Amino acid sequence: MASAKKPNLMVIDDLDSARQMMKRTLARSYDVYDFPSVAEAVPAVERADFDCIVTDLRMPGIDGIEGLRRFQAKVPEIPVILVTAFATVETAVEAMKAGAFDYLKKPFEPEELELVVARAVEHARVKKENARLRSALAGQFSVHGIVGKSQSMKDLVSMLERIAPSDVPILIEGESGTGKDLLARAAHALSSRAQGPYVALNMSAIPENLAESELFGHEKGAFTGADQPRAGFFAAAEGGTLFLDEIGLLPPALQPKLLRVLQDGEFIPVGSRKARKANVRVVAATNEDLLRRVKEGKFREDLWFRLRVVPLRLPPLRERREDIPLLVEHLVQKHALRLSRPPLQPDAEAMRALLDHPWPGNIRELEHAIERGLLLARGEAIALADLPPELTPSGDAAGGADEGRYRRARDAWEKRFLEDVLREAGGQVARAAELSGLHRSTFYEKLARHGLADKDAKP
Repeated sequence: MASAKKPNLMVIDDLDSARQMMKRTLARSYDVYDFPSVAEAVPAVERADFDCIVTDLRMPGIDGIEGLRRFQAKVPEIPVILVTAFATVETAVEAMKAGAFDYLKKPFEPEELELVVARAVEHARVKKENARLRSALAGQFSVHGIVGKSQSMKDLVSMLERIAPSDVPILIEGESGTGKDLLARAAHALSSRAQGPYVALNMSAIPENLAESELFGHEKGAFTGADQPRAGFFAAAEGGTLFLDEIGLLPPALQPKLLRVLQDGEFIPVGSRKARKANVRVVAATNEDLLRRVKEGKFREDLWFRLRVVPLRLPPLRERREDIPLLVEHLVQKHALRLSRPPLQPDAEAMRALLDHPWPGNIRELEHAIERGLLLARGEAIALADLPPELTPSGDAAGGADEGRYRRARDAWEKRFLEDVLREAGGQVARAAELSGLHRSTFYEKLARHGLADKDAKP
């Protein structure tokens, strides 16, 4: 398999020995191009795609500060690092004001140069990725399945672009089915943690007696059934983003422990006395009024304030009906290939029904309607009769009865499957999830939906 292309670096210094030293130091990780003057480097930076420029400050002719200004004018996205043996506070301030990424004083250790360059290259990579994602937002917002051109969605995207690159917690508020997980994924993709893991946990799917172990992990022997140590979701999300859905259902006993992670970046696994560092960005979501739960004494006010540094509200679908045609087109393209069906669009009558429906289940309900329409359509378009019965003017009682029978049969089969897997795993939920091929959080969610998750469940 071909190796990934190395980033391109430009090194400028009028002293040959200094250039060669920097080139040798950086050549292990980068393709390094060296130049004895800014005058020779400027044409090259216009012809090639560089990820970072390292330039000496004092040189004959055009010095480093003037070179920095010229690079800023031509390729402002490339970070520039200035190095000099004549460091003063004044020159450092001047360099940073001119837009330098960093400033190094000669002589410096090779490791110091490598570290500063690595930070600059990563900074440039994140900026390029954000620019690419921003261009995808032009005209209509379409990132990780979130689609819309309504003003409310444009405002939401604008706010997301501003806060995603930081590490502050995000609280996403919105009704069930509005796409909170997709928005959390977009926040992760737009952040500097995009190369790290994205881990999601729905608090409503976790039995209260297992919640602490699921979040923070446990040591061997921490409780009955803990035969082996196990990492929790915070450890799984190290270096990335942890999405905590239904955060309002976080047990009261765990709320101060989550607050400690957000404030101090530390957590303690169950059964351990040693705190562990958590390099994790937390994105939480709720479909209920958290402030009301605060007033009722069910949710800590200080945790609410810490999570709600920058809240993002996802509007329900009924408040942005102008986005429905875009969403329909997106969902048709998304599911047609998966279902091995032609990408049929709704006919005029079906589209009117889609626009008029109140969508209590929001985008999730719309997605199910499109899936059904694609599966049942026989002509060259999705007809009204192909959509769920609740979208027809009469309600189609007979069709509704058929739909009800189908759902009851499906749910009965799924419940029997879960019971069989639990029995095979001896009641061990983690083992049962592994046997079923489902993620633990998904398995918990299904157990809760079928009334199989109780306080006696084993981890």
